[in-house]
Amino acid sequence: MQIQYVGFQLKAHGRDYTYRVIDKQAEDREFVFSISNRAFADNQLPFQEAAGLCYQKLQKALETEEKPLPRRTTVSDQDLEAYRESRRSGRKRSW
Repeated sequence: MQIQYVGFQLKAHGRDYTYRVIDKQAEDREFVFSISNRAFADNQLPFQEAAGLCYQKLQKALETEEKPLPRRTTVSDQDLEAYRESRRSGRKRSW
């Protein structure tokens, strides 16, 4: 299985990030993750990290998929907090 980042679109509510999942054993699927303008304005998430957050969320969902995943998902405050926490715990200081 392969996940391809297609790109993002600016919307009135925020940004929509699109991914295509290519699976040789199944039909290709597209997933859209929406992140609100508030998440960016409140410095909860830098623009540069948004695509990575969505990718990780999709990757985890696909690993545990038992029934078809929704094609459109809104990134929640809990998702943002979990992502920030994972980034904090993974960083090591070089000094």
